Amino acid sequence: MYLQIGQKDDLTEQAVKQRAIDTKLKVVRGNIYDRRMIPFTNAQEKLYIVAVPNFMKDFEEISRRLAYFTGYGQQEIVKMLERQKPVIFVVEAYERSDVETQLEHPGIKIVKLNKRYGDRSLARHLVGYVNDTDDVGYAGIEKVFNQQLTVNKSQSIGMIGDAFKRSIPGLGYRVTNCFNEKDHVGIRLTLDYHIQRIVEEVMDRKIRSGAVVIADIDSGDILAMASRPNYSQNHIEQYMDSKDGELVNKVFAAYDLGSIFKIIVATAALEDKVVSPQTLFHCTGHIDVDGKQFNCSSHMDGHGEVDFLHAFAYSCNSTFIDVGLKVGYNPIVSMAKRFGLGRPVDLLDGLYEQSGYIPENRYVSSREIANISIGQGEILVTPIQVVDMVTTIANNGVRKKLNIADAVVTDMGNTITDIRQKDDTRIISARVAEKIQRMMEEVTLSGTGTKANLDEYGGTAGKTGSAETGWMVDGETKVHAWFAGYFPAQKPKYAMVILVDNGRWGGSTAAPIFRDIAEQVMKLNY
Repeated sequence: MYLQIGQKDDLTEQAVKQRAIDTKLKVVRGNIYDRRMIPFTNAQEKLYIVAVPNFMKDFEEISRRLAYFTGYGQQEIVKMLERQKPVIFVVEAYERSDVETQLEHPGIKIVKLNKRYGDRSLARHLVGYVNDTDDVGYAGIEKVFNQQLTVNKSQSIGMIGDAFKRSIPGLGYRVTNCFNEKDHVGIRLTLDYHIQRIVEEVMDRKIRSGAVVIADIDSGDILAMASRPNYSQNHIEQYMDSKDGELVNKVFAAYDLGSIFKIIVATAALEDKVVSPQTLFHCTGHIDVDGKQFNCSSHMDGHGEVDFLHAFAYSCNSTFIDVGLKVGYNPIVSMAKRFGLGRPVDLLDGLYEQSGYIPENRYVSSREIANISIGQGEILVTPIQVVDMVTTIANNGVRKKLNIADAVVTDMGNTITDIRQKDDTRIISARVAEKIQRMMEEVTLSGTGTKANLDEYGGTAGKTGSAETGWMVDGETKVHAWFAGYFPAQKPKYAMVILVDNGRWGGSTAAPIFRDIAEQVMKLNY
């Protein structure tokens, strides 16, 4: 009575464990999702080959066939099989039908499971990667939320064995998940899968090296971010000694800014009432400051008589140096700091961002003021800082706290822990913000950014930038191409920043990319 009834469940479980052979296929890890619970991880499948030695008579022949699909040497596989324990192989480049046809054998089991990263994985620089040896997150969201994503469970293939733990032919096998519903915990990001896909497809065609980031103006949510060149999350070792920076997330890296900084100068000038959009200037093509000649963007003949609104649209260096000298160095630097330039945005603790550099607390000459007035010199900023600035302007001067992570969630989308940051701060008056908005719109209507215009979807607003770096590439100075703006112009919804590493010209290189992405995003009809 005691054994058969009282101890039934416990003894039955022990009996099953005695004859069960569980071979671990993969460690389970929580998913990383977009804002609508579309997964960025485990979205593709891969094949596993499970080789069961005691079903085999000829190790040499089966090892020869396994070597073809697995990349291991024939004799290497023979040694694995001689241990008389099931062996797991991952198949990367072959279809299941091909593998099953060539490896039809009682001792071979073909299993298809989700793989964490695939050749179509999106947002790789943000998602990061896991070290295969210890299943620990080593970069990006995988690292920041490693504790929450670590389930400490695995998927296994289960078989019935004899007293010597040898699989018994004819009793089959099954794949088991060694976890239950409460173990399903993931991270929901603010990214939008479909917008992210649009961004990356355009970048793959048009940006060899650079970055793109898009923010929701109303909420401050980051909807897409991508960096190029890209990398494979399954083969990190290939990039450790690379000089191309595949593992660098350029959205968080600091770069020379160029004429995008004229947004800061214009804002400082308008706030201090040094100028109005209608103030007239005369551009001869250059301006002399302490004996040094600074050329205008138009060079030769200059823009002639031009008001401040159109000087901004044409990116007139002469006008902005004149205005910068009137505003002064400290007010310009102070405005840059108010917008968050020169320090990390702090999206997440543990997510590394460079701070950039805004030179301050120093004696400056008129020449240095001239340089900073056109965004040249020692200014360094990150694309995420620039999208923060543009979002603030589009929000009529209110700075939203940018977010990249929304919540720790169950796999059904139920929130376990809200991880959003909330903090709205007024940076500039709505009056000044509206003037800057009008000037940014004019850039795409008649200025240097006409190739970013999108009249059919309500227009765009922005600013071009061509930032000289001082670095030489193939005998030429390296110049970064920027376009920073928002769309639609009349009812701002999305802020976007384009950086093309050594793209030369913001208006002809970065602006068309902005338009291409913006048009496809608007077609989503969100």
